[in-house]
Amino acid sequence: MFKYFHPLEHTKRQRKSLVEGKTLPNLFKRLLKSPTPEITTLYNDLDYIILDLETTGLDSRNDLILSIGWVVLSNRKIDLTTACHYYINQESQVKPETAIINHITPQMLDTGVSIHDAMRSFYDAALGKVIVAHGCVVETNFINQYLSTNYHVRDLPLIWLDTLCLEKKMAKARNDVEDFDLTLSATRARYKLPEYNGHNALSDALATAELLMAQVKRLEPNHDIKFGYLYKLGN
Repeated sequence: MFKYFHPLEHTKRQRKSLVEGKTLPNLFKRLLKSPTPEITTLYNDLDYIILDLETTGLDSRNDLILSIGWVVLSNRKIDLTTACHYYINQESQVKPETAIINHITPQMLDTGVSIHDAMRSFYDAALGKVIVAHGCVVETNFINQYLSTNYHVRDLPLIWLDTLCLEKKMAKARNDVEDFDLTLSATRARYKLPEYNGHNALSDALATAELLMAQVKRLEPNHDIKFGYLYKLGN
């Protein structure tokens, strides 16, 4: 009974239901058919793809994706050979206020790829992996908006792990929640991780991968952790 109500099992049931339906495009059926972790699967036995998006704003209905970056974490190591970064050459209107933050210019987008090519590459890379982001509500909202607009698919039940949620719940367990800064840079600083130049999709993905490794080490310094426990904390 406990297993049935675990959030990971709920996600797996959603995946199974969509795969058995007739409306889901084969591109996404392949993704959802890929092996999924069990509650008892050990963290180190899984592969993780750490994702970051840079966008023109936070409104997924009206704003656009400017760039996408990811890297794979496997066997306790960040595999830099998997690092990938795309600028998106759609007709994005770069806003002055976001250009100041992420330093993405129209000229960069001119040499980019289409959003469709970038998303297909990401889905291929994500096959059989847990998707990780810091504050993944941004990534999930924009990806779901893309799927809804282009494929009439809503809320694809991928397996996400949010390092921001992890940090928030760990802080709550320590009764350390007052004026708690959960930004990526501030969270990394608490683990004494080096400062990165933020607001670049690939560098933020790398920064999040390092953070996840540090968080897991803090949770279980001497033992491997079960993914089911990590999943509950990270959602």
